[in-house]
Amino acid sequence: MSESHTRKVLEPFGWIFQMITGLLLFAFVIFHLYITHLTSHDALEYAKVVERLSNPAIKAFYWLFLASASFHAFNGLRAILLDTDFGGRNERAVNAITMLLFVVAVVYGGLLLITF
Repeated sequence: MSESHTRKVLEPFGWIFQMITGLLLFAFVIFHLYITHLTSHDALEYAKVVERLSNPAIKAFYWLFLASASFHAFNGLRAILLDTDFGGRNERAVNAITMLLFVVAVVYGGLLLITF
């Protein structure tokens, strides 16, 4: 499989997922602002945050939030880098590094969520 074939197949998926994660982030931010600022005045106290994160549904929500934000950020960074001369010459490295950063962010953030 040639590199140009791989690029032709992956680029539309990257663009589609960029749009999907952008829409998800909009909804996630609104829900996050609702539960942290509009439900009660003490929602940001440490005890309340720990209590909220003890709910598996809230943990799943924040993990999806993290995964969406990480994908959106690192896919956007990848697209910016690929538009430069450096990225054009080192496409495989740019793809590998941004994918690695995405995986590290999601796994590390997931591990932090598990500790609560």
